[in-house]
Amino acid sequence: MSEPIRKKSGDISKAPTPQNTPASVTNSYLKSQPPTVSTINEEDSNGLSGQLANNPVLLSMIQGKLGDLVGQQSGYVDSLAKPVKNRVYGLKSIQQKQMQLEAEFQKELLNLEKRYFKKYEPLYERRKKIINGDEEPTVEEIEEGEILNENEHEDDEEPKISEVKEEEDEEEEDEEESEKGIPGFWLTALENLPTVTETITDRDSEVLHYLKDIRMEYLETPGFELIFEFNENPFLTNQILTKTYHYQAELGYSGDFVYDHADGVEINWKSKEQNVTITIERRKQRNKNTKQTRTIEKLTPTESFFNFFDPPKPPTNEEDVNEDDEEDEDEEDEDLEGRLELDYQLGEEIKDRLIPRAIDWFTGDAVGFGFPEDFEDEEEYDSEEEGSDEDSDAEEEAPKEECKQQ
Repeated sequence: MSEPIRKKSGDISKAPTPQNTPASVTNSYLKSQPPTVSTINEEDSNGLSGQLANNPVLLSMIQGKLGDLVGQQSGYVDSLAKPVKNRVYGLKSIQQKQMQLEAEFQKELLNLEKRYFKKYEPLYERRKKIINGDEEPTVEEIEEGEILNENEHEDDEEPKISEVKEEEDEEEEDEEESEKGIPGFWLTALENLPTVTETITDRDSEVLHYLKDIRMEYLETPGFELIFEFNENPFLTNQILTKTYHYQAELGYSGDFVYDHADGVEINWKSKEQNVTITIERRKQRNKNTKQTRTIEKLTPTESFFNFFDPPKPPTNEEDVNEDDEEDEDEEDEDLEGRLELDYQLGEEIKDRLIPRAIDWFTGDAVGFGFPEDFEDEEEYDSEEEGSDEDSDAEEEAPKEECKQQ
């Protein structure tokens, strides 16, 4: 699908957008009607200012009403002459036809993605078998990979993978291979992926080390499912964990599919101690009369990558809102929007970045690679160039983004 439109300033990845915010949240801000505001004469403005200054409650109410005017029609079109107004209506009709074609284009594009994804699947299955040691790459695959690696690292001072491999082969030529496949492949790839790595704790890493495969499937309806497959491990009884993202059937104003909601899965931990989404606090209590002691346990939710499988739920229209708690509701809505945005961003990064380019995230070649949304705007770049030579020297000496390897 097409890349999201970027603002001229600021980090759009941090801002809620129609593409990453459920409609049940965004629609709540589109239902307000423009309030009627009486005309204020210049000669009355001083007196009105004084009244507002002395009545902060009234001032707050007016500010709230003015805030609702943002994005509303100004009434300019209604003031136009009839022939001009008819031309405006004609342009609306033409634009509607263009938007219908855009909808057809997006649906055909999605079908094209699905058709080519079927061609990718055998390659992903081959990748899975090599990672887990079920198969070995062919001589042709190894030779082609070595050439690609040399071309990608022509200017690097560090030894190439092929050179390291030759040295290891000489040292361990007579030794039996102790490990199958590529241990910790998916954990390393995830830890090199921006945004995702920020959610992974040390305890999570112990579980993610057992990842066997990460893949995705398209749904019959607009949306996709992420599939995390695990080897036998001491933490989970689930062999498969899934996360499903659903889009609305109708396209949004920008012509893209609009994210609606996500479904997770219940994780079956083998014990409370192995549950990385909680912390356990234990303390002893002594009975004053019997002198017997007992152990009290307190389970507290904690930050974890595995909270990804318990996505935040958007509010429903049936929920009652208490007027006395409107301020608290607003704060909760902002927090919810942030969590929904992050949840959607994690899914998109795994779908569009990790799965297609998994080997590059494992080797670290993808770290620092310029995806379209990662580039700074040209104006900001130009302003940075105008800085002093000392600043540019400092930037050159700054260390590159760290690549994590297990």
